[in-house]
Amino acid sequence: MRAPAWQVALVCGGLVFACTSPRERLYTLSGAEPPAAVTPPTLHVLVGPVTIPEAVDRPQLVVRYNTVRLVALEQERWAEPLREAIPRVLSEVIGSKLPSASVTRFAAGPAARWDVRLIVNVARFEAIPGERVIIETHWWLRATDDKTVPEGNSVARVTVQGGPQDYDAIVAAEATGLAEIGAELARVIESQAARSATP
Repeated sequence: MRAPAWQVALVCGGLVFACTSPRERLYTLSGAEPPAAVTPPTLHVLVGPVTIPEAVDRPQLVVRYNTVRLVALEQERWAEPLREAIPRVLSEVIGSKLPSASVTRFAAGPAARWDVRLIVNVARFEAIPGERVIIETHWWLRATDDKTVPEGNSVARVTVQGGPQDYDAIVAAEATGLAEIGAELARVIESQAARSATP
C-alpha cells in the first residue's frame, strides 16, 4: 500500500531540513602558555572560587542585542563550561606572568599549600557583536599570614575586530579581556607577596 503523497512530501521535507539545518560551532577561550617549571616555586597561588553572572552561565554564547535584551546563540556554543573556562584562563595568565609561582585552580581540588588566594567575582561578561567586549570583576586577596590584603576592581574593554556575525572575533576579544585582567591581578599578587616578605 502506497503512502499518500502528502506523507511522502512531509518525510522528504523533514530529511531535507535535517540535512540543511545548521551545525553547532564550538568555541574555547585561549589562555597563555605555561612557564617552564620552577623547582621549588617561591610563591603558591590558589585561584578561586571564581563566580560568573548567571545570564552567561550556559552552553551558548550570549551577546547583547540591545539595552534590555540578551540573546543566547543556539548554534554558537562553548566547548567547556564558561564557569570553568574563565578560572582556567585567569590561572594560566597569572602563571605566565609569575614564572616563580605555582598557580593552582580552586576547581582542581584542595591545594596542599597556598600563600595567596585570589577570589574573583565576574560581575559583567558582556559582548556586543561588532563593537566591544566588557568584563568587570571584583576581587579579593587572602594570605595565610592573615595580614590585611587588598581587594579591588579590574575592568577590561576590548574592541571586537570583526563584524556582527564574526563570533570568532567576539571570543578572541573575550580572551584578550581576561588576559588583561589576569595580567593586572598578577601584578597585584606580586606586589602583595613582596610586601608580605618585607620584615
